[in-house]
Amino acid sequence: MGDARSVSGEFRHSLMWRVFAAGGGMVASFLLTVVIVRGLDYQDAAVFFAILAALSIGPLIGRLGLGANVIRLIPAEPVAQRRRTIAGTHLLATAMLSLITAPVIALVGCSALIGDGGFLPVYLLASALIAVESVRLMLSDIFAANGRVLASVATMHYVRSILALMVIAGIIYVARSESLVGVLVAYLAVAGIQFVIALAYARSEIAMPPMGEGVAMVREALGHGIRLFGVDVSEFMILQGTIWLATAILSPLLATQYALAVTLGMQVVLLNNLTLLAVVPPAARLWASGAKAEVVRLLSNAATLGTTVAVALVVFIAILGPMAITFAYGADMRPTATMLLVIAIAGAVQSCFQVSSALLIVTGQITQAARVALAVLGVSVPAVVAAVWWGGPFVLSLITAISIVVMYASQYVNAKLCLGVAPHADWRPVRATKELLADTFVERTDAAESS
Repeated sequence: MGDARSVSGEFRHSLMWRVFAAGGGMVASFLLTVVIVRGLDYQDAAVFFAILAALSIGPLIGRLGLGANVIRLIPAEPVAQRRRTIAGTHLLATAMLSLITAPVIALVGCSALIGDGGFLPVYLLASALIAVESVRLMLSDIFAANGRVLASVATMHYVRSILALMVIAGIIYVARSESLVGVLVAYLAVAGIQFVIALAYARSEIAMPPMGEGVAMVREALGHGIRLFGVDVSEFMILQGTIWLATAILSPLLATQYALAVTLGMQVVLLNNLTLLAVVPPAARLWASGAKAEVVRLLSNAATLGTTVAVALVVFIAILGPMAITFAYGADMRPTATMLLVIAIAGAVQSCFQVSSALLIVTGQITQAARVALAVLGVSVPAVVAAVWWGGPFVLSLITAISIVVMYASQYVNAKLCLGVAPHADWRPVRATKELLADTFVERTDAAESS
């Protein structure tokens, strides 16, 4: 009962703060896209969106699945010093990987500027941004794994987006510096300050192991992380990764239209992602205590809440999307509305089934989850390449949406086969919300224990 009750309280506390931060972050992200599209030329705007995509994939590669691994391991470890060592090992591995991978990811993100005189400063700034983002997000995962909700939320990218918006808007509209380099300098300054503060607060949660033991622990962590990375990178590449493809092949205007559709479409699953971030650490503790049926119910309720909001956003986009896009970004961006609707519908399906992927990771079925994710990615890549070459941005958005649906529906079937159960959304959002925000699942646990 104690474990379940603490899980319930931690979830409510975590979800409340994450939704609060993400609400501000979502508004800030939207306003930032408006500032960028209206403040920079289309070439610089398209490159900026490509760098934003790099800021998503960079930490995935830099952490190599270590974030999910630390959230899985720390809650199940009863010894405090061992928990600190696990955190320190994962942070060290992330720092080393980021120094190697950030310049490579930045090169892909800045590929449209290769040969341009402004390539080098943009590339160096993007490399530094990706490295800082990777290590800071690992700190956020360490905070989350230890139940430090406020610290975890404060180190998320939503807070960075809010701060960056204010600085970038000031640079473009007050200082009249309408350059991509100026925007990236502001972004890096905000990210750097946030990282330094997070590192100072994380000292009590981190301990570095002795050299010999540390090498073995890093090797073990990377072994688990590589498989988790297969899931993370596949999920990234079928959506945000297509921005790179569009930026490299399409004209600046068409690439900006598509990149904007993807960037806005990602907001449809925002609440679902927040709910997962809030529920997975306590769910891992609950699973370790043996309350497996309650974990499935908890994840299903989370999916129901996220899917309900996603469907509401799809309806909003279908009715008001063209008008809202034209008003915010200008007539040139109007075609974005149709692509946004297609991607948003896929996002609603993702919200319904994504929890099955989370359950596979919590239960240690990492290899099975990675195999399915990589298989879907293997089919998706040639399809999206063909779409962008011969079909244009709308066909690309359609193939991207189909890939998203196939990815998460496949993981649902995968969980059914591996575990015999698979969480998913249902049609009772009111009940799901009440159970998530109250202690009803604790009462069921108590009843099961007493029987």
